[in-house]
Amino acid sequence: MLDTKWKASSGPFTSAGAADHLGELQAWDLNTGKRVWQHNFKTILFAPLLVTGGDLVFAGGTPDREFRAFDARTGEQLWSFPAPAGVIGVPTSFEVDGEQYIAVTAGWGLDAQGIQNGIDKIQGTKTVVPKGGTVLVFKVR
Repeated sequence: MLDTKWKASSGPFTSAGAADHLGELQAWDLNTGKRVWQHNFKTILFAPLLVTGGDLVFAGGTPDREFRAFDARTGEQLWSFPAPAGVIGVPTSFEVDGEQYIAVTAGWGLDAQGIQNGIDKIQGTKTVVPKGGTVLVFKVR
């Protein structure tokens, strides 16, 4: 029988820890179990990541539509690009004629928009992210 003192709930939740940021990108040392670095985002971070053999971390997934590259060892943001829509696709890396490329789809959609709508409700804000549907390809130099 269901204990009625517990109520089911859904949607985004915030806590005191979200006072200065909502999203985090973290790197952990698997040998020591310690966090090496953390990059905080004032917004949600709803994105798959790509880590390359050249120690780059690629991430999108923020309502500001930025697709970012970080140094995998230090967490320093090295680059960003303003995509035409929110970037929540899985980045991929491929090689053509000895040159490395990163491709990702931009197209904010159901899950990310639903989470953002919940956060907007809590914060009393209205975030508009273009939906789009674009494949972006970048050459790594």
